[in-house]
Formats: sequence, C-alpha cells, structure tokens
Amino acid sequence: MCLQTLEKSDQDPNVHRRPPPPLHSSKPLLLLHYSAVRSNRRYCVMLDYKFRVLEVVPSPLISRKVTIFGSSNGLLCARIHGESQILPSLLLWNPATREAKQVPHPCIEKLSGDFDGGFGFSPIVNDYKIVMSYFDYKVRRKQVTVYSLSTGLWKQIKVGKNGGVSLKFPAITVNGAIFWRGERLGGGVGGWMIVSFDIAMEEFTLIPPPPTVLGFYSRCSLLVYENKLAMFSRAKSENNKSFVIDLWVMEEGIGASGERKGWNKIYSISTILNMVPYGIWFNEIVCKDHDPPDECFEFPICRLNLNTHELETFATFRRGYQISIVCNHVESLVPLGNIHIEEP
Repeated sequence: MCLQTLEKSDQDPNVHRRPPPPLHSSKPLLLLHYSAVRSNRRYCVMLDYKFRVLEVVPSPLISRKVTIFGSSNGLLCARIHGESQILPSLLLWNPATREAKQVPHPCIEKLSGDFDGGFGFSPIVNDYKIVMSYFDYKVRRKQVTVYSLSTGLWKQIKVGKNGGVSLKFPAITVNGAIFWRGERLGGGVGGWMIVSFDIAMEEFTLIPPPPTVLGFYSRCSLLVYENKLAMFSRAKSENNKSFVIDLWVMEEGIGASGERKGWNKIYSISTILNMVPYGIWFNEIVCKDHDPPDECFEFPICRLNLNTHELETFATFRRGYQISIVCNHVESLVPLGNIHIEEP
C-alpha cells in the first residue's frame, strides 16, 4: 500500500467516506493515523489481517499537530496541540461509530511545560480514565489529575511512587493498568524503569526492566503481547553489522527471590536494518526503518515475521508525514456523544 493512493482525499474529502465497518469483527485491525506536516487533514487507515485497506476514516482531529497517546477497546485518546496552548485540548474518538468527545480542561491555572499522560479501561470499575501528570511550578512539585469518562469529571490524586519519575509517551494499557517508560529525575544509566498505574485503585507502582537492557533506555518500547505487558529492546550486535530486537514478556510468578513478577525473553531477532518496532500483530512485528538513506524520499512501514524473520513492506509514506500506529485495534460500540470540537 503506497500513500499516493490515499492522497486523493486532499482534493475530494468524500472519496474515501465509506460506510462504517461491521462492529462484530472477531479479528483485530491495524490502525494507521497519519497527516502531512503542511496539511490540516488527518486520516485513519484501517487494515484487516491480510493487510488489505478496509477503509479510510475522515478524522475529526483538524489541527496542525496531534499526538495519540492512548488506545483502549477501540477508543483513541489524543492531544490537540496549539500555538499558544496554556492547557492541552484532549479528545476521545471512536473511529468505528464516528463519535468524538472533547474532554473538558482540568482545573489547572496554567500548565508550565509539557505533561505526561495515558488512557485506559478497567473492567473492575467499568470505566475509562485519562491520567495527566505534570509539574506544578506554583507549589514546586509534581501533580496528577485523573478524568473519568463515566462521571465526566477530573480529580486530583496522590502522586505516590511516581513523584520522582517522568513518564514517556506512548503509554500502553493492559489488564486494567496503564504503563509508561519512566525516567528518574536526574537520569543516568540505570535511572529508568516502568511505571504502572492501576486504573481502579488509582495507584502507581514502579517495575524494574530486564537487567540486561538497562543501558538501552532510548531503544526500548512497551507493547501488549498475548494480553500481557511486554517490551521490545533493540541494539547493535557485537560486530556492529546488524541489529538485534528482543521481545520480553512480563510473567507472573517467575521472578527470583520470591518476586511476584519477572521478565522472560521469548524472541530474539537479528536484522541488518535498524527497524523501530511499534507492536505485534498476528505474529508479526509492525515496524519502520529508523535510518532510511538521505536520498530516499519515502520510508517504509514493514512487518517482520517472528518465526521466519522475513521482512516485508506493506505501506510507504513520504518524508514529512506524522504517523501513529495502533496494533490490535478493536471496533467498539462505546458511546461518547458527538459534541462540537473546538480548535485550539
């Protein structure tokens, strides 16, 4: 799939307005949300398990920059960036039902700098929540506020063990918890860990990463694998001629010294390309080339088979496109309520 086949929508926004997909599909979809830096159009491409384009959904995210920082049960949570935004504009969007809901601003006088956040669902309380973590310069400490979709309200919660840790996008959600890569204030080798937020209890927990990847913070990413927390680590091989991608899975009851949890490395793949993994979809790693040649005006989105290690390109994008990839996207009937979406 080449992006040129989709760009007709820039001239005629009705070209790809297809009926909504069936909401009873048993197979998860791959979702690509993309935009050109110089364009105000945003599109959401859904691919089926054979990597065929199912549909192109016109996106309500009409602004110069959008960051999708959470996905759960078919709902997307995004930040709409503005030129002089004092507080972030947050949006909940259901691509299947075409519903969008702008989240009210939290009760914060001013947001100095950026914020960390996440979005997820807890079956225990049957609720979707947004977490916003930021540094309050007025009181000189980190604050955390949580939005509940069921009540439509924000509330301040205790920071707890997250007080000295900054959270890094993107967040992932699994089994009623939100997870981030976290970095201790001050940094340094060994100064990072995984931060967990229990959506029902609204409590933070710190989880150490596998000890063998402590030196590769910038080369690690979190994902969901077989409904478990998992992590990719990638680094150059010993001879510097190839790259190694390892897949680690958090297992219950395998930790040493009586620990309740521990990491288990289940795959190790060598490739000559510096591929950035996004997630796993139907036993294949969805990734993109991190270092395409300077003379190349396009970069590929690829699938890397976990068993055969075969690499195949299924989409290409020209340089200058911003892309968000959601693996294992499910269609949802969760109601949001259409409301007017304000521009920042």
